[in-house]
Amino acid sequence: MITKIVRVFVAIAAACGLLLSPATASASSAVTGKPTTLELDAGGPQIKIKKGNKVQIKGKLNAEGEMRELTLGLDIFAQVKVGASAWTDLYYRSCKPNSTFNMRLDLSASADLRLYFPGTSVYASATSNIVGVVVI
Repeated sequence: MITKIVRVFVAIAAACGLLLSPATASASSAVTGKPTTLELDAGGPQIKIKKGNKVQIKGKLNAEGEMRELTLGLDIFAQVKVGASAWTDLYYRSCKPNSTFNMRLDLSASADLRLYFPGTSVYASATSNIVGVVVI
């Protein structure tokens, strides 16, 4: 009788162990992305443009470590923030790691501008410096 109870207990313990082990294994093997940085060059920390003109910016996505061959680029988002509002996507462009890109953006109101890379399973997310754009 006792051996039967012990067998049932061991079977239940083993079943619980099988149910819990996949969750533990997947949590411990989480991939951390390679460090990345994102640079924004619009001509200074604050720029002025005339209404109707476009803002020309240059950017660079830097990624550390050895490079992987990518068939598709990584999406970089140009985001704007007017006053106390949230950051809003204005434009996006694909870019390969450790390369530069250009964007021409149309802003109708003064705003803060930044570049944002949401990250992937290989590369960590990054946010650029903020540039103030004054529309006159």
